[in-house]
Amino acid sequence: MRSRSQHAPRFETIVIALIITIVGVLGTFGKIIPTIAGFDSVTIGMWCYIVATVILLIGVFFRRV
Repeated sequence: MRSRSQHAPRFETIVIALIITIVGVLGTFGKIIPTIAGFDSVTIGMWCYIVATVILLIGVFFRRV
């Protein structure tokens, strides 16, 4: 049976998550992002936080991501 282990996310994964997080900060606190498809800036910012977290978790649990 293969044991599961955790890995450090790659640099590219961290940079992508950081960019998405910055967009989330601009949307949530700066309200700079315009309304897109009926979602206001705060909602888009919150979704950016969730997506960045999921990307980092994928980088932790899957090798070479």
